[in-house]
Amino acid sequence: MKVLGVSANYHDASAALVVDGQVVFSAAEERFSRVKHDPTLPLAAVRACLAQGGIAADELSFVAYHEDPPTKLSRALATSLARWPLSFGTFWRSAKEAITSGLWVKADLAQALGVPPSKVVYAPHHASHAAHAFLTSPFDDAAVMTIDAVGEWTCSAIFDASHVDGRARLAPVDVSPFPHSVGLFYSAFTSYLGFAVNDGECSTMALAAFGEPRFVGTLREILAIDADGRHTLADGWFDFRGDKDLPVTDRLIEALGPPRHFRAALPWRCDGPPAQPPSDDDQRFADLAASVQRVCEDAVLAYARRARQLTGRSRLCYAGGVALNCVANQRLLDAGVFDTVYVPPDPGDGGGAMGAALLVHDRAGGSPPPRRIHPFLGAGQGDADELQVLLDHLEPERWHRFSRHGLARLEPDQVTFELLDDPAERVAVVIAALDQDHVVGWCQGRFENGPRALGARSLLARPDRLAVAERLSTRIKRRAAFRPYAPSLTEAEARRCLVLDGVPDTARWMQLAVPVTDEGRTRLSATLHVDGTTRPQIVRPDEAPLFHSLLVAAGLAWGTEAVLNTSFNESGSPMVGGGVDALLAFARTDLDAVLIGPLWVRKQR
Repeated sequence: MKVLGVSANYHDASAALVVDGQVVFSAAEERFSRVKHDPTLPLAAVRACLAQGGIAADELSFVAYHEDPPTKLSRALATSLARWPLSFGTFWRSAKEAITSGLWVKADLAQALGVPPSKVVYAPHHASHAAHAFLTSPFDDAAVMTIDAVGEWTCSAIFDASHVDGRARLAPVDVSPFPHSVGLFYSAFTSYLGFAVNDGECSTMALAAFGEPRFVGTLREILAIDADGRHTLADGWFDFRGDKDLPVTDRLIEALGPPRHFRAALPWRCDGPPAQPPSDDDQRFADLAASVQRVCEDAVLAYARRARQLTGRSRLCYAGGVALNCVANQRLLDAGVFDTVYVPPDPGDGGGAMGAALLVHDRAGGSPPPRRIHPFLGAGQGDADELQVLLDHLEPERWHRFSRHGLARLEPDQVTFELLDDPAERVAVVIAALDQDHVVGWCQGRFENGPRALGARSLLARPDRLAVAERLSTRIKRRAAFRPYAPSLTEAEARRCLVLDGVPDTARWMQLAVPVTDEGRTRLSATLHVDGTTRPQIVRPDEAPLFHSLLVAAGLAWGTEAVLNTSFNESGSPMVGGGVDALLAFARTDLDAVLIGPLWVRKQR
């Protein structure tokens, strides 16, 4: 059985292919279109799915879409009509958007793929999240919790999950209906704090570490949590149905003060004292971020306790956009409500395509699901010979046309390239460059499924060099200094540097904010947040053998089997997909070197 999964028309559109129970491919459209969080129908990702699987579209058994558009339309129209006649304009915009992007998606997919519309089926949004979480986990049974902004009419859900006679049983036992949404609550305050919704939530989480949660009392009036673990969003504070760009009401602004303008600089740094003394407004924003984070964590923890009570299961699978909040995930794990917690590599809407494909495949009687996946499910880095031909026609002295303003012009003899067929030699040249305080782009094999760099499309540096991390932020990534970096490390190094009981799967893919040991503060200094935590990727040799060998070599070179690892992209751009994307990023930024498969390209300064 061959099932293509598709998510689209909100953010992070993606496609995934499941063949006879195995996930063959999964990728976001942004990796091909180069539009960050691209929401459009992911036709490039679909083509890549079919190419990876070696099949034609007419061989597909089903095309699974990650939500039910008619139900989504009913919510859009009902919520806009609730404020009629004030919502006259909103009503027509909601109707037009829902009809054009949703109701016609079956016809659009059928036409684009050349398959009959009867093959296109809808999988409810939260059921897709739940299937993604449970069917890729190693568990025979579990409670499944999904928390995000909204899918159809649902904002959060709990399922009792088990495997029965080779089939998955996902029984819904609780639903939090729209608008009672932890995800909308967090995103609304992300917008209030001057960050982009569906992108800047990580900035809200990072900013929280510099504040005190002094607004928790007010925020608990907005998002109330009852003794049974349910959460309720109060009326009058947000406007998710109005015409304003900022989804907050005058009542909220009167209570908490004016919002931050997105261009207003924030003074804090992860690696030292603030660039200047924080103003009263700066501190208010940090305190508000801390309060939002605290209330979000409280809601997640309370709902998890409800899941344990309703299902009686000892293990939790967790997905939805809120599951990307690694600080809340760590608190959930530490609370001990469940014996273990599993979060897939791409728990947000980007993983919806995989979830929809797995759900439909299972319900249609296909082969048993994978029970465990790795994150390297995207496209490869491209053919080295093709990249060599491209380099032969590049003139390095003209690269300044692509470079950001302020970077020195390169002369022809300042760019060198060579092919390194021996993997050990590739590791050796990268380690030597990192030890010289260089930043290296690492583009190896198939790219990661999800928003985090896990050793396939990564920018690497030594984990103990603060000055290198600062240059990475200012001259390559162009990201705020209050946002921390993350380390990739071996299990042996994790036991030495991290305060972590065992090594759960959740810690393998940067899904937890883990406290570090005293020794780790020195060894991982460039990857720490101000609160003494870091977001690790604990690398297994069977999952990423070349990357793991790099970490082992790092231990021999500077005594720590770890590197600083961040996504291979500039601010505002998606992670690189193939080798050409990596070369363009190398040309545009102050990046010192890049390894694309066997191709080693370096700037000699």
